[in-house]
Amino acid sequence: MLSTLVSSLLLVVTLTGVLPYVASSSGDVGVLSNGSPGDHLLMMERFHGWMAKHGRSYPTVEEKLRRFDIYHRNVMFIEAANLDGRLTYTLGENQFTDLTHEEFLAKHTSRPVAPSDLVRNEEETVITTRAGVVEEGKCKAAPDNVPHSINWADLGKVTEVKDQGEICGACWAFAAVATIESAYAIAKGVEPPVLSEQELIDCDQFDDGCRVGLMSNAYQWVQRNGGIANASTYPYHERLQTSQNKEKDGTCEEAKLREHAVTIRRYKYVRGNCEQQLMAAVAARPVAVLFDAHNYCFQHYKTGVYNGMCFHEEKLIGPCTSDHLTHSMAIVGYSGKGNDEEKYWIAKNSWGDNWWGEEGYIRLKKDVADPRGLCGLAIEPVYPIV
Repeated sequence: MLSTLVSSLLLVVTLTGVLPYVASSSGDVGVLSNGSPGDHLLMMERFHGWMAKHGRSYPTVEEKLRRFDIYHRNVMFIEAANLDGRLTYTLGENQFTDLTHEEFLAKHTSRPVAPSDLVRNEEETVITTRAGVVEEGKCKAAPDNVPHSINWADLGKVTEVKDQGEICGACWAFAAVATIESAYAIAKGVEPPVLSEQELIDCDQFDDGCRVGLMSNAYQWVQRNGGIANASTYPYHERLQTSQNKEKDGTCEEAKLREHAVTIRRYKYVRGNCEQQLMAAVAARPVAVLFDAHNYCFQHYKTGVYNGMCFHEEKLIGPCTSDHLTHSMAIVGYSGKGNDEEKYWIAKNSWGDNWWGEEGYIRLKKDVADPRGLCGLAIEPVYPIV
């Protein structure tokens, strides 16, 4: 518990935003181990800098102090994990640093989907890549002529990273749209169009807006609708409202449903639980995947190859499970095949390109021991065909 002096000083800083002069031999503004009043004031100064950077404000002094406590704890965890050195990736502050893990999951991921609940409703069971046809069945090695690495973003076939916002868990819509944009650009040999996630959130009856959805359902809706609009025609904006503890999405703007920028002919699943065939598919185009984002470290990912390991009560635990698929991303590339020591997937996320990850991307460990892939990413990959 903070001393009376520290509490008083924190209250002054909280109310006024003015930090009294505190000497520091190192000049650092991190948390120091002895927890002295000066250390807490330095952390409060750091918190104010973080607030300014992210445009954050709070309605009451009590809420600000509560957020400061959460921020403080998260920063302590981030710095301790990085200092430990056993992670294969680095953590860092971002727009989520004042959120508890439970709040983060509730606001920025979907309701969990259990792998047993996934039912493939598409009849075709083969995928066609530029390396040839890969049939469903046993997990077969990717064809020899699949490239060692590819990055569709570097090739100009991926739109800029988007941001699903503060209160919408429609990652499924962003992953679906990202892969449609890229599929069109690759098939037509043009720059990728910027398409509308909001149209899916509002109008796709197969999914549940900002709460939960599947990319295969989104593709099916686009196919039946005859296409999907540009983002400029049907722009994204968070329109969730809370009524009797139930979130509600915006009303479908039906007049825009025939303003098609892109149509798709069908969609295909990649052979489940087989990273080799996922690699063959990604060699031809970006692929949408489901992902278990429950890992506390995922919230704070900054850079490096994420392997699903994290700390709990100072113990290194993991890797992440595949039991609760709470997030969706677009795999836009990979690096490494065969016996390479470092192999990873390149995933485009939908939490903006400023703070989380490598400009909004994450590198995920590839060819793991679990056939389901890291955090379940190989359970049900799917992609559209335009």
